[in-house]
Amino acid sequence: VVSTQSREAVVSTQSTGVQVLIKQFKGMGQGIRHGELERAKTQLKSTLLMNLEYRNIVLEDIGRQVVASGHRKSAAQLCAMIDAVTPQQLQEIVERMLRNRPSVGAFGDLKHVPSFEEIEEAFGRENGELTNRISHFLLRGARAAGSKTGLVKH
Repeated sequence: VVSTQSREAVVSTQSTGVQVLIKQFKGMGQGIRHGELERAKTQLKSTLLMNLEYRNIVLEDIGRQVVASGHRKSAAQLCAMIDAVTPQQLQEIVERMLRNRPSVGAFGDLKHVPSFEEIEEAFGRENGELTNRISHFLLRGARAAGSKTGLVKH
């Protein structure tokens, strides 16, 4: 959040960002369109290949792959793996994610970030809506005055 923003803009940005994320996750539970998946695959492969043009990123990639799996896959192998992803595989992952409690991490001024419980409740609602935001900010501001540290809960 840019410090020149007004207090209202900060409140709006934080709550809107959380709301958008919740709705995106819930929307994925309705299915992933083929065209959307193909665009995502193309974008991921493009990013992968463009990043491999930089020596420092290549070295970091080699190290990460060797530590994680004991060997390195070539760009062609990674692109083939990306191409092999199906909508059904993604749907299974999304459904498994939505059956579990969300993991939430935030840092900075948390006065206007919805609580873990509110986020969890929104995931449980059909429409994914957060609770009444006006009462939330009035109550939350009173009980969380001075909360400037990180929050991680799952």
